[in-house]
Amino acid sequence: MPIMINLTSAEHGGTSLSCGTHGDCGVDCDCGCPYTGMEEKGKVELIADVERRYPNEWLVFVIPPSEDDFAPERGMLVAHSTDDAEVFEAITRITHNQVVHVYFNGTFEAYQQWMDAEVEVGKVEG
Repeated sequence: MPIMINLTSAEHGGTSLSCGTHGDCGVDCDCGCPYTGMEEKGKVELIADVERRYPNEWLVFVIPPSEDDFAPERGMLVAHSTDDAEVFEAITRITHNQVVHVYFNGTFEAYQQWMDAEVEVGKVEG
């Protein structure tokens, strides 16, 4: 089971229990979503530090608005697991307005082994 921060409540970095319930959430909203609360609640950390803690695992980060969406240095870890299916299932719980980064934090060789296994599963199922 991946470590998962409940993304539909203030627990995930927001400052209000109504966080994530509005359709207009975004970088400058005032509903208490992670964009307005994750940094002030100390939920953001250096991605490099997280990567050292969880080698060869799939990682899911929500990226704060102060970071470059395409090359962030900091983020809020919301899920991690050696099982990619668990991580991708966890992503479905993330509210629509959040910038999310998902990737395998391991060697290319380990990723290639995963890819090869996925191809083999596809051949058996297909």
